[in-house]
Amino acid sequence: MNPLISVEELKALMNAPGLVLLDVRAHLTDHGLGRRLYDEGHIPGARFADLEDDVAGCRSGTNGRHPLPDSGRFCVNMRRLGVSPESVIVAYDDGLCNFASRLWFTLRWVGFENVRVLNGGFALWEKLGLPVQTEEPTWEPGTYRAQTPLERVFGVEFIENNLVTGDYTLLDARSRERWAGLEEPIDPVAGHIPGSLVRPSTDNIGPDGLFKPADALASEFRAVIGERDPANIINYCGSGVTACCNHLAMTVAGIPAAGVYIGSWSEWISDPERPIRQTDEP
Repeated sequence: MNPLISVEELKALMNAPGLVLLDVRAHLTDHGLGRRLYDEGHIPGARFADLEDDVAGCRSGTNGRHPLPDSGRFCVNMRRLGVSPESVIVAYDDGLCNFASRLWFTLRWVGFENVRVLNGGFALWEKLGLPVQTEEPTWEPGTYRAQTPLERVFGVEFIENNLVTGDYTLLDARSRERWAGLEEPIDPVAGHIPGSLVRPSTDNIGPDGLFKPADALASEFRAVIGERDPANIINYCGSGVTACCNHLAMTVAGIPAAGVYIGSWSEWISDPERPIRQTDEP
């Protein structure tokens, strides 16, 4: 199943039984912005999924800015939002699809398969002049419980060991400048995990605000990873959000990666003993 769904496809599904439309708009430094945007206007029938409270786990100070949630607690949150085994989930954000991709990935991590990301997001929906509502809908609680994972999550111990074995290659979804250590607007330390490559998630989106075609995505990722097997690529970023967008893009491109290091850079740098690299060029 294509992890992306077009606005036209969503319009045809709006009255379908079992549709659960989740608005996961968010901002990495303004945690209340997503809810404010939802209250100002959302796609009719959409329910608000909070990145911090519903999708990410509890922060300990050493596990990153958006750690992986406990699977049971995450499913409690999804049941509260009406998710059942037979649900058809469409997640959307502002259009860059980073937050929607994180929700897509996390749902697949707890074994939920029928979830897709709205290509173009709310920005395209609004641009096309489609209906928007401000009132929050009502719905019945769901019944979904975690099943066998459909996606692989890598922990920090695995990444530390991989520095020795070199079995996997990390692919950084942050900007080239952040990867190089030339700038760092969010985290207290700049640079990247040694041995990692860089391919910004912003490169997934074309000038039209949509994901680039599958063949273009495949060509661009191949240009970065070279002859490496995509099955040995682990996506990471600052806090496990934009990495999921790269993971989704590689799936669209037909070259799915091994998985995601959710803790990412913000977890990695919480221990000053872990090595980092910087470079003069992005």
